[in-house]
Amino acid sequence: MFIARSAARIRAARTAFLLLAAVPTAAVIGWAAYLHSDGHRTAVERQWQNATGLPLTIGRIEHPRPGVIRARDCTLPATADRPAFMIPLVELESSADEDRLRLERLACDPAAASVLAGVVRDWIMEDVRFRRTCIVEVADFRWADEPPARPHEQPPRAVPLRIECVVRDHSRAVRVVWRSDSNDEVRVVRQTGAAGQATTDIPADVIEIDAACSTPIPLAVLLAASGTMPAVATARAATARAVGQIHTVCQAGDWQGKAQGRITEIDLAAMAAAVGSRGGGEATIDVARLVWEEGRLTDGLVECATGPGWIDGPLFDRIVLATGARLGPAAGSLESDTVRRFDAAACLATASAQGIQFLPAVRLPAALAIRDGAVLLAAPPAPVPSDRLSWMLSAPGTAFGPAAGPGAWLMSVLPPLVPPTTGTGRQF
Repeated sequence: MFIARSAARIRAARTAFLLLAAVPTAAVIGWAAYLHSDGHRTAVERQWQNATGLPLTIGRIEHPRPGVIRARDCTLPATADRPAFMIPLVELESSADEDRLRLERLACDPAAASVLAGVVRDWIMEDVRFRRTCIVEVADFRWADEPPARPHEQPPRAVPLRIECVVRDHSRAVRVVWRSDSNDEVRVVRQTGAAGQATTDIPADVIEIDAACSTPIPLAVLLAASGTMPAVATARAATARAVGQIHTVCQAGDWQGKAQGRITEIDLAAMAAAVGSRGGGEATIDVARLVWEEGRLTDGLVECATGPGWIDGPLFDRIVLATGARLGPAAGSLESDTVRRFDAAACLATASAQGIQFLPAVRLPAALAIRDGAVLLAAPPAPVPSDRLSWMLSAPGTAFGPAAGPGAWLMSVLPPLVPPTTGTGRQF
């Protein structure tokens, strides 16, 4: 017996093999090779750069599941405003109307805070560019300046962070939850169109921010995220920590709101260096009340206190001139000293349209500063103009007015003085 052969059948079998086996296998192998190639990594890199507006570079791309992209060794290069910022692992999962971004861990420093805050601001304000809901989940979030665990200590538990960017009709909202024991939270809501309609036919945007934090946050991170303080102040606030609450609303470009909180571990050496002077010690600021309208402070009550410390003579003289403080008996022995030492200093400061009033604090009721049990500085008899504090924070040698730095920023936010209404009103 023999097996009948047919050329047509053989061609059909070969064609079926090529169509059903060889070609799909080659396509899968080629597609897999492309997914691991530099060309695909560059394409994903370019796509993420266009989406975020950041010059992000990706070290390696993986595809663990359908619809999921895992990027390793992601880096943002250094710029003039911040150092380089690196994220070891980013995982992106996309659905029909939502993007979910997962980060394995994030050590947040001022550079990372500036980048994240910039992306959040762009997402809130740019409706056309960002149209989809986005969820960011960080499995292990911590501050970059936290000391590592010692060899015999248990490592700190992972604290997750969740950022929700949600799109709704006439509104966009961002909610940041740091799931620590206190559930610290930040909410930013922008209403547009009918929800924020002004008195004219042109819709007005209304931005509302609510934040509450009882776990200390590095002050440098907050300053970098806000983008409102000079870079030198951000660098000098490396050790300080802040807690508190804030509620603020912006409509038609005017900000109004209120806040309260506490700032601890303020390094006097760093603060003095920011204004070209020298000092040492650690201070605490308790903000009992801050109220502002149209971007300027209208009412405030702040208590400042520090333990033993010192400042140089020029800074001491600038403080006396700016605050109007009166020299006490302990100041008589300082005429030949280049360093002004004190055992303790504390004051209450109130801000209003009448100026800044400095009063003794409860913890130091008889003076603003003491040395060897005697009064070094006594409280001034009357409020002082707010621009005096701006001059105090200006660099030595400033002739006409602080144009940059902490002094210029302070002058832009302190309440403007209201001229007295008494008198005939005649000017000569």
